[in-house]
Amino acid sequence: MARKTIVFLSLICMTAFVFGGVTVGEKPAELIMDGRDGGRVDRTPWSSSELRDKVWCLFYVDPDVSDLNEAAEDSLDVRDYSAEELKTVAVINMDAAKLPKFAISIVLKNKQKQYPGTIYVKDNKRVFVEKWGLTDDTYCTLVFNKEGKLIYRKDGQMSESDIVEYLAVIEAAL
Repeated sequence: MARKTIVFLSLICMTAFVFGGVTVGEKPAELIMDGRDGGRVDRTPWSSSELRDKVWCLFYVDPDVSDLNEAAEDSLDVRDYSAEELKTVAVINMDAAKLPKFAISIVLKNKQKQYPGTIYVKDNKRVFVEKWGLTDDTYCTLVFNKEGKLIYRKDGQMSESDIVEYLAVIEAAL
């Protein structure tokens, strides 16, 4: 019985490795969002290779639950970090939304104007789910250090203690 459990757990770990899940402490495989896969709101390509030289917060969001981590977003806004220290990118899981894509695109264009310091990226085909192993149909929060390594990850709703940890990780990386 113990042998079967060990084999099963080993297969799970190998599957995560083979399919490229992004893990804290590692630099994820490069993703390029372009063409049919997605890209920036202005239709120019976006690459995860940009996640370096500053601390980056990446939010991977299903539009249907975009308010799920509003408390965490507000806690970051209150700190008013300089754009030289901290950058944000919001990746929208367009394929997960119940709303029509054209309607979400209009909202994103307005958000890009309202928050020019945030990069808005569309993921039309769940590329982040497939390539980085992010959880589908929710709100994932990731923080990358200046070298591009993932230093924090939370899939789903953040608790108060998660928000405290998230902010502490950001502070330590700055």
